[in-house]
Amino acid sequence: MKISVEYASPRHPDIKKLLLASHQLMRDLYPEETNSFLSIDELCSSDVHFLGARQNDKYCGCGALEVKPDYGELKSFFVEPQFRGNGIASLIMQEILRTSRELNINSLKLETGIGLDNALNLYKRFNFELCEPFGKYFENGFSIFMKRDLP
Repeated sequence: MKISVEYASPRHPDIKKLLLASHQLMRDLYPEETNSFLSIDELCSSDVHFLGARQNDKYCGCGALEVKPDYGELKSFFVEPQFRGNGIASLIMQEILRTSRELNINSLKLETGIGLDNALNLYKRFNFELCEPFGKYFENGFSIFMKRDLP
């Protein structure tokens, strides 16, 4: 299976479908007030680098880097269920790390949810460690916060 990772528009029909599926999953798993995903319009902001993973002509995964003044934040990581287990999220993460270094970002942070074991395992494989809530986040019993410094 050949997968390419590239800059993509959150408004592309395949990507929009992925994002809406991700948003629905978060709504199904967690109370609405604890969800912090970016809207499709917010993902189109100039401070967001949005990536899509494509197999042939179909996007099957996505992830984003939101550039903050002191760090980068990972957002909207999602792989379509039938494509999971093929290393797609790792390819997206590698490209996020490369982009972060190009932008001279020194640290990355993320917020994810309890029970998302595959996501947690991915972040741990890429040397993310648990940290305190950051930015607009607060402890809510449903969120896990992680960070990683970049060399």
